[in-house]
Amino acid sequence: MSPRLRTPLVRLGAPGPYVLVAALATAAWSVARLLAGSGGSPAEALLGAGVGGVPWGLVPLALGWVLRADRDPAWEAARRALRRGVAPDDERARAAAADQLPTTRQGAVVGLAGGVLLFGGMAVLALALDRPLTAGLHGLVLVAVLAAAALTLGRARRLERALDGPGQGG
Repeated sequence: MSPRLRTPLVRLGAPGPYVLVAALATAAWSVARLLAGSGGSPAEALLGAGVGGVPWGLVPLALGWVLRADRDPAWEAARRALRRGVAPDDERARAAAADQLPTTRQGAVVGLAGGVLLFGGMAVLALALDRPLTAGLHGLVLVAVLAAAALTLGRARRLERALDGPGQGG
């Protein structure tokens, strides 16, 4: 019996998974801080939870690196095609790449909108609480999320043109 090949549970493009996990971690930490009565106002508890949510967002990325060894080859070909913007020669990989484009775009849009709301909101809250370093941290994360979303959308657009264009992507 051959080993079961893996495809990710969340197939959203970057930075969608990062933003979703960071938002979930921020919400969980916020509730935990409020229930524990960690001192300070609810706004300070939320801001502290937001700082904790930033590194937790990296979990999907780390898991992706760890679990990469037994991934479906068509899925990996689709990811390579997206990074390079060149349509694969193999028909199965071309189909996988075409199937992945909508969720890639969705992940970029989720990351874009969620990143602005979460990290932009946290930066504004940090400034309101006179915490400029925390505001800077969230501002830097927001810039990185916006850059990843723009890069992902650009790569998806380039791959779509390569898949729709004449020839086999070369």
